[in-house]
Amino acid sequence: MIIYLIRHGRQNCSDCNLDVPLSAEGRRQAELLGRRMGRYAVDALYSSDLLRALETARIAFAGHGSLLKGHQIRPGLREVDFGTLTGQADPYVKAFYKDYYQKQLALFSGRKEHYVGGFFVPPEEMVYPEGESGVMVMERVMPVVAEWIGSGYQSIAVVTHGGLIRILLCALFGGDFARRLQFGTSLENCSITQLNYDAGKNAFSLERFNDYAHIEEEPSLLRKNFLKPAD
Repeated sequence: MIIYLIRHGRQNCSDCNLDVPLSAEGRRQAELLGRRMGRYAVDALYSSDLLRALETARIAFAGHGSLLKGHQIRPGLREVDFGTLTGQADPYVKAFYKDYYQKQLALFSGRKEHYVGGFFVPPEEMVYPEGESGVMVMERVMPVVAEWIGSGYQSIAVVTHGGLIRILLCALFGGDFARRLQFGTSLENCSITQLNYDAGKNAFSLERFNDYAHIEEEPSLLRKNFLKPAD
């Protein structure tokens, strides 16, 4: 089974994790994503219930009536709950993160590992104030993963969020949540991260990560313009 984990398009407000719709740029990113995904056979469409994910899914798969009709919305696919950081502006959040991750790494040692839904879950890191930790996110997303495994689908598109994608990768491939930004400090909006699941081995493989070749067609839509003129 193939699972395409897709980060939503750019929202119309950059304040931390507000439930807002897409910006004009985000809608265009979703259109380019749809053009890319049109090359692949997709059996099912899932998304979180936050507006930016819902709108991305509906734009990208507008030409796939059967997928939209069966669009499966799961709150378990929501972004990490950042607690008191929700709605804060970027400068405040970045200042908090700098101190927060230093404390995470310092507190990481000595905690017991455990399993959720049959999958290894690394030791728990600090909880966002009045929000969630990585383990708390996994406890709500793993039932959705189990649903995919038992669905019989061959290919699933999942429109979700950058934090959740990184936490899921940490859990599946043995990283620890305190270091989840090693899976990309900044996933591009409407990027594709592909997982393959082997039922015989009950194992996942990471086939590609943060693939945004379709967004490079219009470099102004990238968060960071990595493209350089050819020599």
